[in-house]
Amino acid sequence: MESRGEIDRDKVYSIERFMEVAGLKRVALDSARRDGLKVRKVGRRCFIYGQDFIDYLLSSKS
Repeated sequence: MESRGEIDRDKVYSIERFMEVAGLKRVALDSARRDGLKVRKVGRRCFIYGQDFIDYLLSSKS
């Protein structure tokens, strides 16, 4: 099990779990989504791939 702030690139996180692990509040996550963080939707649930978050962080540093 990952500790807070440790995102596993090979995992898929529900939005709620992702916010808990990443230590992000809803406003920060919404901002990241507007800036290009990919969020996948399955039915009514939303998920974030760990690798997508890492890619987002790397691209935002450029």
